[in-house]
Amino acid sequence: LPLCREEAAAVLESPSAARRAAVPPQIAAMPASALSPNPRARSRSPPRTAVLKPGSSLQGLTALLLGLERRPDRRQRGEDMLAKEVPWLRTEFFRATDGKLDTIPDDEVAKTWNTKNNSNYGTYEDVMDKEGKLLYSAAQFADPGVDYDFSPGERGCAHSHCRMWQRVLAENKPMLILEDDVQLVFERTCCGPSSGATFTERFELGMREAVERRAEVLYLGWSGHRGGNYKHHEE
Repeated sequence: LPLCREEAAAVLESPSAARRAAVPPQIAAMPASALSPNPRARSRSPPRTAVLKPGSSLQGLTALLLGLERRPDRRQRGEDMLAKEVPWLRTEFFRATDGKLDTIPDDEVAKTWNTKNNSNYGTYEDVMDKEGKLLYSAAQFADPGVDYDFSPGERGCAHSHCRMWQRVLAENKPMLILEDDVQLVFERTCCGPSSGATFTERFELGMREAVERRAEVLYLGWSGHRGGNYKHHEE
């Protein structure tokens, strides 16, 4: 998780320290050759077993796991994964607004959206009709933008996150917002696989920097340069 460029915070006990704590004194006092008769085996590093130990900025943190009541399978998968990978994190299921079933007031969530802001993060192309006539040019998507109707699911998602903001405001403390398809375990392009341990490490680092900068929101996960078009902030 590329939360910032600083060095990773030391929130995990080192594997060697954990092993030393678990080895009885009479074994620890023995020569290394007695413990590992195979010199080659002794030279290889053992698999990294991280001991989750979140820092002070993460202690007591609650995660709201957003999901639809009619999808208990997604909720179960998300809760099981979080319980296994980040057992220190208190998780609470947050019922999502169902755009197909619930009434969403128009003064809380609009029925249309405009592409202008999205053009800062994604590349738009010319859109033609069936006869090949230009409907919208790529330039129009950026300025003044093109209006589209929200789908029921999109309105439900927006309303859900609005309600979650209200919950955070009422609690008046940091909270972690997740959706039920969250995944902490996956292959990364570098630095080994992602896991609950790497998430905790990076999240702690991001939270510390957020506090130092007095930030109000910390976004986690991918915010990348789709098509090399990210231009919301100057380089």
